[in-house]
Amino acid sequence: MAIVTEVLLWLHIVAAIGWVGAAMVFGMIIGPSMPTFTPTTRSEFVLKVLPKYVSYVEVFILATPLIGIALALSISNGSFSVFSPSTRFGMVISVGVGLVVVAWVIAFGAVTPAAQLQTAAKTMRIGAAVGNRTDGDPHLHGRGMTTTKRTESPLSLAGQVS
Repeated sequence: MAIVTEVLLWLHIVAAIGWVGAAMVFGMIIGPSMPTFTPTTRSEFVLKVLPKYVSYVEVFILATPLIGIALALSISNGSFSVFSPSTRFGMVISVGVGLVVVAWVIAFGAVTPAAQLQTAAKTMRIGAAVGNRTDGDPHLHGRGMTTTKRTESPLSLAGQVS
């Protein structure tokens, strides 16, 4: 059982490093660099790089707490009492769960939909380039939208405001 605990601990640490590292790269490098790009370069960067970035962040955001739960169960020999906030360890886990819920709301409530908007915007631009007004995306039919409208996502707007 000790080997399983050690493997889970390492996986949990690596996933947490990926999560925090991705946040730091965005906050320290990508975010501050976006306003220095030309609008065309910024748009290309958002369309080509950010969807891949978001998918990796999603994996780390899901893997870290799930591996952490498995680790806590491994440490406690499968006893769910380890999650009780009446103990010090349980309180630490409870605080961690609260932070994870906040991170999940941000990631899956704001970042992922923004990346999906970027994909829709790209589809609309491709449709407009070939002269189709709504043929570029079948989801646009009957919604009063055309492919010639410019769609901005929160990610691209954040880069322009800074």
